[in-house]
Amino acid sequence: MEERPSPDVSGVLPGEPFSEYSADAAPGKSDESSGALGNLPSGVDTPLTLCLVNNVAAYSMLAELKNNGLVNVREVVLSFLVSNIPKGLFYTVFYIAPVVLGALGMRLGLIYLLIYFGVFAVVGFVGLLLGRLLLSPQVAQDSDGQLPEPTREQWWDKMIGAAKSSLPTFGRLIAVFVPVTFLVITLMQTETVKQCLALVDPALRQFGLPAPVLIVITTGMFSTIAAIGTLGPFLQVGIVTPAQGIAALLFASALHYFISFWCDDIPLNVSFFGPHLGSKVSVANLIVLEGVTCLVLGVVVLFN
Repeated sequence: MEERPSPDVSGVLPGEPFSEYSADAAPGKSDESSGALGNLPSGVDTPLTLCLVNNVAAYSMLAELKNNGLVNVREVVLSFLVSNIPKGLFYTVFYIAPVVLGALGMRLGLIYLLIYFGVFAVVGFVGLLLGRLLLSPQVAQDSDGQLPEPTREQWWDKMIGAAKSSLPTFGRLIAVFVPVTFLVITLMQTETVKQCLALVDPALRQFGLPAPVLIVITTGMFSTIAAIGTLGPFLQVGIVTPAQGIAALLFASALHYFISFWCDDIPLNVSFFGPHLGSKVSVANLIVLEGVTCLVLGVVVLFN
């Protein structure tokens, strides 16, 4: 699924998840850790920072901290929610932005990017807020402990490496984007598609959406990149307004997150944290992510 790039598990082995990292090497380490904003132990600063370049390695490290007793179950769940901020930033910059700006134009593209990253950011802030409510600074301090050994590799080098590693994936995204755009333009000229859209038009009109957005929503269930490629031609010919396009992408994202929950999140998180904690982390993240997405969707539809 293009919205969530295929995990890079190279160099990540069970029981040895980036054991060379430390808080001293992480850019977020300071006298008052970034995790302290949510009463989280400073030990989670390193995996949270690592989400900027490799979320699989980050969650592997978080699982190792849990196995070593440095963080408890509640802190793992809240840290996972907070990780949506760096993870969302990574997805936005390296995967979504190049395609969106080309398909939707600079102005609408930037608006969608702000909304896209904003959803992840709000989920992260919810994690911080829950940490302030559910954890005390004392608990967070007590759960902090020895961190992994220092690393010699600098954070900036890892960012450069992440950018380079994203190039092959970006090429695959373009390989999806171009054919989908051409296919949509062709199908929209057929009588069969026009008749199908006429059938669903009354239902979609109840939400202030025209019938063609059904194609955007359907493709977006499995690939946000494909949905963006589908939406581009509709905007160019004026079939869909910018607000309707944003609403269609948000609707597709809500469905996409649910499908990703079963196909990607559950298997990956269970492999890291075990069946019980892995399921708890996945469900908590899905509930907050879907809630924020639907809330933003409701606002867009209301003011459409």
